[in-house]
Amino acid sequence: MYSRSTLKNGLTLITVNLPHLDSVTTLLAVGVGSRYESKRVAGISHFLEHMFFKGSKKYPTAEIIANLVDGIGAINNAGTDKEVTFYWIKSAAKHLGLASDILSSQLKESLFAESEVEREKGVIIEEMRMYQDNPNRYVWSLYDQLQFGDTPLGRDIIGTQKSVTSFNRNDFLNYIQSFYAPSNMALVYAGKLPKDIEGIAEKYFGDLPKNSLENFEPFKSKKQTKPKVSVYYKKTDQVHLVLGVEGYDRDSDKKYAARVLGIILGEGMSSRLFMQIRERRGLAYSVFAFHEPLKDTGFFATYGGLKKEKIEEGLKVIIDELERTVTEKVTPEELKKAKEMERGRIALRSESTNFLAEHFGIKYVLDKSVESFEEYLKKIDQVSAEDIQAVASELFQRSKFNLQIIGPFKEARKFEAIITASPKP
Repeated sequence: MYSRSTLKNGLTLITVNLPHLDSVTTLLAVGVGSRYESKRVAGISHFLEHMFFKGSKKYPTAEIIANLVDGIGAINNAGTDKEVTFYWIKSAAKHLGLASDILSSQLKESLFAESEVEREKGVIIEEMRMYQDNPNRYVWSLYDQLQFGDTPLGRDIIGTQKSVTSFNRNDFLNYIQSFYAPSNMALVYAGKLPKDIEGIAEKYFGDLPKNSLENFEPFKSKKQTKPKVSVYYKKTDQVHLVLGVEGYDRDSDKKYAARVLGIILGEGMSSRLFMQIRERRGLAYSVFAFHEPLKDTGFFATYGGLKKEKIEEGLKVIIDELERTVTEKVTPEELKKAKEMERGRIALRSESTNFLAEHFGIKYVLDKSVESFEEYLKKIDQVSAEDIQAVASELFQRSKFNLQIIGPFKEARKFEAIITASPKP
């Protein structure tokens, strides 16, 4: 499905040719995110993402870039996470050259005008406030702080008002020189591609500067002997809850069993949590669970947006369902359905050039390898009921639970009591 090669400057090129389409996603992924930041420049990965759209030497204003993109009916955007940042343009296939030119100019020769930096500080502060006013999103930022503590992984991707307002032009230039090396990037073209795609890639991206490559501060996991509970007071009609534990890293083979466990517990309308929390008890509209592997750690988390009058009942049901996967093997029917669900979801997502570009680009810069869908699904198919029970037994110990709540509560004691209570016999 894909081809991989390396440009002369060390940039990895991944192509996914889909000749039946008329569109192409051009994406550049960089193996750097918020966990690479010191406390002083917390949020700079995300701020830098914004600044790349504010003008380059060839396209000197945000308006010019926006008019070019809109003028060909294309869409462009970017994203920043803990360990990766990516930039993309989706366009008609005939405009692939222009899309490449715009994206490469943004990355190679952005202006970082001080006036734009100052203006964008206000934009990001408002984005920060928007997230803080949105409890079903902000609860995840608070959960990261609870899970990972005062480390780069525990900090908010967007940074703080203090750090964001301190940035200047040199901060961005220094950050680029420290991490935006071709050897730390992947360029992906997914869609209807011309025969000379490697030549196009070399033309537009072959002269990316050979910057240095620094690393992040490794996460030092500490043995957790008792659950952690944090309550963030906010006057809401709905309580937002994340219950999680430290999980597996990207190199662990257990991540496949953890993925299947997440599907069985909390993905889809037939998942255990959806059926127990929403369908049978009517306690929530949204409830789900998943495992997220990171480079040297990970987490398994359950989210619920619950009726505030039923928060205690809802929390007990969630814990009961987690612990049931420890005491009982999942059924053959559940296991088969979960595997087929994963296979089907990948098939549906693979119809999107954006999904394909993000999947291959992000996976490469994180793992320095590309796992095909066939290889991945083979490992999913090998997961057994015993594997899932073993992973659940490792993960779902009450002493390892981390509970973050946003709602109209000022004390955590009653939630701590629920977690520390003896499990059902």
